[in-house]
Amino acid sequence: MTRTRTTRRSVRKTKTKTELSPRAVLLAGLGAVSLCRKQALKSVDGLATGADDLRSRAEAAAREAGNRVAKFRKQAKTRIAPVQKQAAQFAQLAQAEFEARFAPVLVKLGAKAPARKRTARTAKRTTRPAARRSRKRA
Repeated sequence: MTRTRTTRRSVRKTKTKTELSPRAVLLAGLGAVSLCRKQALKSVDGLATGADDLRSRAEAAAREAGNRVAKFRKQAKTRIAPVQKQAAQFAQLAQAEFEARFAPVLVKLGAKAPARKRTARTAKRTTRPAARRSRKRA
């Protein structure tokens, strides 16, 4: 058996000059315009779908942010509620103490009448008997 050898043929590329005729320039321009038009349509379609996608992502992000805010608000309310109750009680105590301490001062200055102790009232007559009228006899 003999061994066969494959040889590579050297392929020479010959450069041919292309003529720039007005027809060739016109056809090349039409091809370029066609390709640009197709690419522009693809870009516009891509932008339209991208805008819808962007809008849906923004809405989802807004919903997520709203849920987080609601969760934090609820946590804050549960943590603040006892403090608010304590503050309200403290305010009531402070107001009562203020009124108790400054009531005598206000009475001395004449700005406030002294507090009177109420006693049980006894029932009084509310109606009077009608007075008798004298008539002249004719």
